[in-house]
Amino acid sequence: LFAVGPIAFTAGPIFAGLAALTAFLCLRSRRAALGLGLEDFWSLILAFFVGVGLGGAGFYYTLYGGGWSANCAETLRRGGALGGSFFGVFWGAAAAGFLFCRLRRIPFWPVADELAPAAFLGLSVMRIGCILHGCCHGTATSLPWAVVFTDPRCLVAPSLRGAPLHPVQLYEALGTLALFAFQRTVNNARHAPGSSFLSGVALYGILRFGLDFIRAGERGLLAWGALSTTQVAALAGTAAA
Repeated sequence: LFAVGPIAFTAGPIFAGLAALTAFLCLRSRRAALGLGLEDFWSLILAFFVGVGLGGAGFYYTLYGGGWSANCAETLRRGGALGGSFFGVFWGAAAAGFLFCRLRRIPFWPVADELAPAAFLGLSVMRIGCILHGCCHGTATSLPWAVVFTDPRCLVAPSLRGAPLHPVQLYEALGTLALFAFQRTVNNARHAPGSSFLSGVALYGILRFGLDFIRAGERGLLAWGALSTTQVAALAGTAAA
């Protein structure tokens, strides 16, 4: 993304931080609507922070690469984390939020209704970083709005550099931005608690299921037939919602 002297700053980690900040600001704007005091709000944010870290890494390390033991060994060899997963991030945050609400005796569904749009707004920011970084890229296409990656420092597979690819990161950024707008509309209207959260889970599952057909990512360890691990998770979440 840019460099300061010999130190290079890549888009992925920077936009991950911006995505987290965006989600936090979105949640903070709804603190009064949730009726949370400052102490409870910051404790909830801490719970989300822990859930995001454990869920994102746990989902990826368990279901991608060589599995948990192989991924942990590779992490030690490289001296850094291998990756994460939005499904793990989202469900890790939801689980942490649920435990927090049970401990503090706070209704969970209103909190979940605010978590979902904040997560989707943050993801829309994250996917801008993904297209700058070259990760999560699409498959080859002849469409006129295809993007071409040539820089050897990007994360596009070497075999696809120089080829026109689907800008699937932008597709998802626009889709999750639309989801955020829809859910904010639902939250500002009368609805049963939990409706926004469950509709978000279902709609994102449909969005991600479709996008993965034109995404060149790893299929994962739960791949089933033509479906990737992500698509299996998307179908499961949509069905559950």
